[in-house]
Amino acid sequence: MSDDATNPTHGAHVAKHPASIDRSLSIATVIMMGSVLLSRIIGLFREVFLAKYGGTSFEMDAYVTAFIIPELLNHFLAGGFLSITFIPIFQRHIIDNRHDKAWESFSNLLCIGSLLFLVVLPTALITTPRILSLLGPHIKKPEHFLLTVKLTRIILPAQLFFYWGAFLSAVQMSHKRFFLPALAPLGYNGGIILGGIVLGPRIGIEGFAWGVLFGAFFGNVVLQVPGAIRCGMIFIPRCELLHPDVIRYVKKSVPLILGLGMTFSNEVFFRFFGSFLPEGGTSSVNYALRTMMMIVAVFGQASGVAFYPYLSQLAAERRFDAMRSLLTTVLRKMAIYLIPLSALLMVLSRPVIALLYERGRFDVQSSIDTASVFSIYLIGCFSFSAAMIIARSFYAMQNMVVPMVVSTGISIITVPLYLIFSRVIGARGIALAAILGISLQCGILYGVWVRKHGSRQRACTELILLTKIISITALAAGPALLLRQWAASHITLHNALLNNGCIIMIVALPMLCLVFFLYDRMGVQRFRESVKGFFRK
Repeated sequence: MSDDATNPTHGAHVAKHPASIDRSLSIATVIMMGSVLLSRIIGLFREVFLAKYGGTSFEMDAYVTAFIIPELLNHFLAGGFLSITFIPIFQRHIIDNRHDKAWESFSNLLCIGSLLFLVVLPTALITTPRILSLLGPHIKKPEHFLLTVKLTRIILPAQLFFYWGAFLSAVQMSHKRFFLPALAPLGYNGGIILGGIVLGPRIGIEGFAWGVLFGAFFGNVVLQVPGAIRCGMIFIPRCELLHPDVIRYVKKSVPLILGLGMTFSNEVFFRFFGSFLPEGGTSSVNYALRTMMMIVAVFGQASGVAFYPYLSQLAAERRFDAMRSLLTTVLRKMAIYLIPLSALLMVLSRPVIALLYERGRFDVQSSIDTASVFSIYLIGCFSFSAAMIIARSFYAMQNMVVPMVVSTGISIITVPLYLIFSRVIGARGIALAAILGISLQCGILYGVWVRKHGSRQRACTELILLTKIISITALAAGPALLLRQWAASHITLHNALLNNGCIIMIVALPMLCLVFFLYDRMGVQRFRESVKGFFRK
């Protein structure tokens, strides 16, 4: 990044030149997408190692379930939302050239949260067995229960490192520095893999849990401190509970903490209701969800993280037309590529899952079970990604209440759906409840945004375009399904890896070409632009 990226006057300069924002946003998005893609590739290797060692066994179920208490702790201490609430506070001081106030706020919030963790963490460690005893009958088998308690206690302290990392990353992103924050998940996933490779052969699945702890510290602290220092970090220990920025931070964070966002509730609900499934059910849902979230991360998370500081700046400058334009552009590009990609993966779910995971303890039946769940999750892939983008538009306007009310209401509504669907159709029911909930949340949030800040005419235009994209994708999926069936019956290579790879290649290229051709014919996007854009993704 250039030196201008850290110049506090740079934001004002950009405000006068929309083209500069577009270029800067493009660079930031490329950095974040590249990082997220690389992180997800490493995350894929992480899941491959986990699948090889754990398959869909009770050990793997225990490892997945062990994250339920850490997820709750991270959520209720606002670690997952810290950058959303802190960046506007910190950025406001930078824009007003009050750097001392910015670092004062940073130091104070960092210390207060750390002290809170020192109280909560020991309590969580002591009460772990009692909390886990509330889960389903499958986890209550003695061996399964004891392993889950042990893994949970290893993973819990990592939440403190995530809290520190969120602050260290936030100050860098406020200065338009994205490189080191983008490396945080790489360090985290790398730590998990290292733990599995080094410790897995000796202590089994427990090695991955120690890898979580090491990876959280390395990715969120070791990698981020140098970046924060280069941004001029000044840390002076202080604990002023009544500081105006603390009060402002708490006011903005409380709605996020009280709100049960679909991403958070999905992580907790699938583990809770998965504990009532037969052995291997939780693991199948986890593999399917992680694979789907790799795609969501590249399209939704990366775009959302990259464009949020710019969106926040536009909101602070009250440039609402530019905000609306930016949101529309991001959602449109996402729909053009993500919807057909999701459909393609639905058609190829069985060979894709087999290609990724079928080795070691992850056998053919594990692939069949996971692929059926993966197909359902893919239906909501666009909604998961779009909801992240739309919610950040509200956050940039300092409106935390609307996303909280919508997400909490939808999460509560989905509880009976999880209960009923998981009992009727097992692991697939958990995925179905999740995608129904996130799709409803995405639709409501977009409707509220259009009503409050958008243009109904432009929204109708975008919905017509979305309908075209879905129709084109559905039209192309039919021949692709027939082609997959033909390829599966005619390609019988002895090497399963090559066999599944050939099936995927034979189906993927014709389907994508057909989609892009139909885009051109129906006025969605020129064929050449679609191909170029796809490879840039």
